[in-house]
Amino acid sequence: MKTKKIFLLAMAVFSLAACEKHDFIDDLVITGEVGPQAYWEVGSSMATAGTEVSFVAQYYTSVPNVQIDHSEVWYNITEVEEKTITCPWVTTFTYNITSALSQEKRVSQMIKSYPHQAEINDSLHAYVLEDVFPISGTLAPFLWQKPQQWTETDSLNVETYFGKGFQQHFVDSLYNKMQYADFKNMLIGLSKCESFADYTDSTFNENSNGYIYHFPDSVIPQAVTDMYYSIPFSDLIFNTADGAYDVLYKRSYQVRAQLRVYDDRGVYGTTQPKDIEIN
Repeated sequence: MKTKKIFLLAMAVFSLAACEKHDFIDDLVITGEVGPQAYWEVGSSMATAGTEVSFVAQYYTSVPNVQIDHSEVWYNITEVEEKTITCPWVTTFTYNITSALSQEKRVSQMIKSYPHQAEINDSLHAYVLEDVFPISGTLAPFLWQKPQQWTETDSLNVETYFGKGFQQHFVDSLYNKMQYADFKNMLIGLSKCESFADYTDSTFNENSNGYIYHFPDSVIPQAVTDMYYSIPFSDLIFNTADGAYDVLYKRSYQVRAQLRVYDDRGVYGTTQPKDIEIN
């Protein structure tokens, strides 16, 4: 009986070891045909839309009786949107709505193909390719920032870039956060109220040995609410300090480029990807 237990234990250990070895190999072994080996550097990590990016590549194949056929540059396109809109009139808190979104707008596609015409570099033991690939002119960034005049087009821009109904959402959310001091600064600053004292009460504070001013019964008077909602959205974001409307919308693009090197069997190897910001 003792011998049987030892045998069963040995079988369990062997099974566990075999399972672990199988997982290890499965994680590390790469199956399939061996493609060309390739390395490249691009001229810059920044590029202007409508121009070309230079690169230098080195590549070779280690497979007997196989020749290099051609190379291709592939890249995807990622769009980055940044949005910020601020109300500068509040004093008891900071109110701005900010977002940043990055999303792939186009999956990786072939951009340009290069016939294999390079000569072997004896010192590098590899072929060397120096060439360029294009950046589409449609990828130029767009910036709408702090306009000094507000037109109907700007109102449409808010709906387009920040979403339908955004202006009303901004107005309502801001109102729900405002305190006495915020209403006072805003309504007087925008010349909406001739005498804010008509809506003011005060309480003596012994700790500060002074008066604290507030709305009667700490309730926002209906007249104050009406004056607030009569303010145009554009006035709520107007910053008198710089004479501009406190809004920013920025759209930019980046590409992640790779070089594929194909042999005459149709098997390819790839370089490390290069991220390029478009300006």
